[in-house]
Amino acid sequence: MVINMNQSELKQDFYKRYQPSDNYLHFTSNGILCPLLGHSEITSAPSVTCTLSMRIQMFARALNGEQIKIQNCMSDKYLAYNFSDTASIHHNTDKDTINIIHALSAKNLRGAEILYECSIPEFLSHKEPFELSLTQSLMKVSDIQTDISETAALASPGKNISEYLALAAAKSGYCTLISSGLPKNYPLPMTGYKIVSAHCAEKDIDRAKEIQYAFNAIRRMYPNVGLITEITPQMFSAAQITIKNKTALKYMYHLVNENERIERSITALKRCDIKTLFYEMIKSEKSMEKYWDIGSEHLFLARRARDADGVAAVRVWKNGIIAITEEDKVDYAISAIRNEFEENIGYKPMFCVSDAG
Repeated sequence: MVINMNQSELKQDFYKRYQPSDNYLHFTSNGILCPLLGHSEITSAPSVTCTLSMRIQMFARALNGEQIKIQNCMSDKYLAYNFSDTASIHHNTDKDTINIIHALSAKNLRGAEILYECSIPEFLSHKEPFELSLTQSLMKVSDIQTDISETAALASPGKNISEYLALAAAKSGYCTLISSGLPKNYPLPMTGYKIVSAHCAEKDIDRAKEIQYAFNAIRRMYPNVGLITEITPQMFSAAQITIKNKTALKYMYHLVNENERIERSITALKRCDIKTLFYEMIKSEKSMEKYWDIGSEHLFLARRARDADGVAAVRVWKNGIIAITEEDKVDYAISAIRNEFEENIGYKPMFCVSDAG
């Protein structure tokens, strides 16, 4: 079940659940990350992303002592962790939360009372926005100062930092480019459009092993290359003979061409040209359909959505697709996609409608 509280309602709920205190109440909010171009899930690959209006909202207040209490507004129970005692873990606190608390405990972490609301549906992971919100909240109550890169690293110990970095840099009305160096924001003029996401039961596959193989082959010829974003078409053309795995070869071919699509889109977005972004997204999706081993259900969703009236751009995302759709055509597009998917695949996909940012 998903509920949607506004900031004021969540604040009042916090005061009902926790004892009065003079300590300041801090607010943090992070939306789920939506890929427009590139692949933030792949280490060293560039991406253009925005956040969606379905999100984690979190209030946090300093608590005297060394206990952190974390409570979902849908539950009467809380997770409790005493960070001065590594053996003191209660109510099945998950490993990732423990890792974040351990990472922050070396930076004068204070105790905290936390209440959060999640408007992200259960069939989508809320892990990244939750972990970043938790990290930011604990930093606020403890007055821990870091830059954006360190904040993302603290939220993602041992993980690919790219998605956390994109979330930390996200800004309403803008998209975020993750490439070499610090993240950069560019205008994302989405007035008149909604982001429709359709989700199926088919899971995406893991391509990390093949991509790393191809990347290593290219680096043997070009040892100064440190990121996928640095690989030019000329480099790939020269090195492809050394990539013996055909699956790895086609994955890397898509990624190298994606670099150029991202460059063209960023150039266009600097002048608020959203139509070029949509055009490059469509080209990216067609490339994924040809070279990325898209599953049959994902493929059906993408092709049907692309043909729907009012849909400006489509791209595979997690266990489904996103479709940027004219606001007054959203209901029609959902109905058309749902009906044809059910008729051909045998069940109804799940849908969400969101704003960007």
